[in-house]
Amino acid sequence: MLLNFRKVEKGGEDAFFISSYNGGVVAVADGVSGWAEQNVNPALFSRELMSKASSLVEDEEVSYNPRTLIQKAHAATSSVGSATVIIAMLEKNGTLKIASVGDCGLRVIRKGQVVFSTSPQEHYFDCPYQLSSEAVGQTYLDATVSSVELVKGDTLVIGSDGLFDNVFDHEIVSAVGTTSDDVTNTAKVLANLAHTHSLDLSYESPYSLEARARGFDVPWWKKILGMKLTGGKLDDITVIVGHAESS
Repeated sequence: MLLNFRKVEKGGEDAFFISSYNGGVVAVADGVSGWAEQNVNPALFSRELMSKASSLVEDEEVSYNPRTLIQKAHAATSSVGSATVIIAMLEKNGTLKIASVGDCGLRVIRKGQVVFSTSPQEHYFDCPYQLSSEAVGQTYLDATVSSVELVKGDTLVIGSDGLFDNVFDHEIVSAVGTTSDDVTNTAKVLANLAHTHSLDLSYESPYSLEARARGFDVPWWKKILGMKLTGGKLDDITVIVGHAESS
């Protein structure tokens, strides 16, 4: 689900794909909005990247390796732009293999707890690693590669930073717990919650807490008045939720 009032007419800058190949493949890419300042549609790169990745999932040279899939999809993408990306591939034996560049994220929820989470990669605050059409960007070699053994009943939540900048892990766990029988509904609940938080100027969001921790805050005269940097981050929001089932 994608939500951002400013980008609705253009369809947003996130892209994703879901494949049932092997144990299942899920991927999310987030186009970097800064390209709009150069009159480039930031959505084109992320959409083509996901399209190429989707078409290469069964490629023998990919060998069901998420980092290799990032490599080949990036090489095949000709659009100008850049994007963060995460790809998760589930083996039929229950091993979830993950490769990510930037700040799209993934959580595994088991019995009311986050048992696995990815960590964002960034050059500095609010500037994530990204694949790019330019030579100065990151490549598949910069991807963080990890794996986790899933068990029946685990819930997988994968999304762009629009989710994780606005929703805390405990809120994700709560949403999964109250909507666990319907992954579509869980995704909608989380996307709507992220959107609501993104518009709340007084909300102590993960994004605002991180900003203050990095030294970003309101001017000194506002601090004297007891004010501080708060609010969510208005952004594209992509949320995909799935359940681990026995093969």
